[in-house]
Amino acid sequence: MSETAAAITHGHALGAEAWDRLLLEQPEGNLLQSWTWGQLQARFGWRIERLLVQDGRHGLCSLQRTATLFPKAAVYYIPRGPAVLPAARIQVLDELERRARAGGGIVLRVEPNDRVGDQWPAFFEGRGFTAGDPVQPQATQMLRIDREPETLKAGFKPKTRYNLNLAERKGVTVVGSKDVRTFAGLAGETAKRQRIHLPGAAYYQAAVDLFSPRDEVRLYLAQHEGDTLAGIMVFRFGKTAYYLFGGSTERKRELMPNYLLHWQAMLDFRALGCDTYDWWGIPEEPAPDHPWFGLYRFKTGFGGETVRYIGLYQHVLRPGPFRLERRLQQLKARVRQPILR
Repeated sequence: MSETAAAITHGHALGAEAWDRLLLEQPEGNLLQSWTWGQLQARFGWRIERLLVQDGRHGLCSLQRTATLFPKAAVYYIPRGPAVLPAARIQVLDELERRARAGGGIVLRVEPNDRVGDQWPAFFEGRGFTAGDPVQPQATQMLRIDREPETLKAGFKPKTRYNLNLAERKGVTVVGSKDVRTFAGLAGETAKRQRIHLPGAAYYQAAVDLFSPRDEVRLYLAQHEGDTLAGIMVFRFGKTAYYLFGGSTERKRELMPNYLLHWQAMLDFRALGCDTYDWWGIPEEPAPDHPWFGLYRFKTGFGGETVRYIGLYQHVLRPGPFRLERRLQQLKARVRQPILR
């Protein structure tokens, strides 16, 4: 056994501050591998295992386990991770597989935070992993916000600047809020309109409760003459602001409230020390007939760089139970659509 393999240990006793500090030392350390994100998922059915490689010097991994509909089985998932040095990848994969098998896992899913061109696929090949359906967006837009506001705004596309100025001229205002129920209502309207799955009020409330003490989440609402028109929830980890959730009503959409919402968030998170605004998802192939093409035009209108990730790889550990679990999930989906985790 190599020195690195022998040095994979539990990180539960480390605590949030030390864990996040070590995570941010890794190039691919990100929000979904953070301590508090693990706490959030733990409130909604996931059991979190935190692993350190060489006491965290060679990386970390937050591993999520959830029970399946198939009896006495589990799914193991690593969101946007592990965040480990390339030299430790093989040993970490071996350890993850060992833990998944020991815990009754039927499948191990790994979704690194690395971009297309990274060597992760070579580590997966020949080890039983195949490409699977992604859980997180496979493409996103990253915008640098560490510049003067006027310079930042000048980098927006003309139509985006026009719509932002229109919202300001028409009297739309943006307020920071803790009104999770109003936000959940807006998100619910959007989910129904776009036929997507979003969490409910309990999830948003838990996020606010957990991330607020260190000012790592902010909820914004856009209002006009007593009407609440739209809202967004933006998280912070390290120097990156992550736009994860949003919602809007159809009322007064011509006032362009979403442009002002994100502009205010960019200014605020810039003041908190963030240098990047992660839009958290755009269509990989943004054709005009794509159902999210309007969202693509909105997000890319602010400028920035398109980033594409390598995607999710999975190792089916128990093929029979895995096939039965997929069938059970399909039957469940006909009755009630699952929320996005």
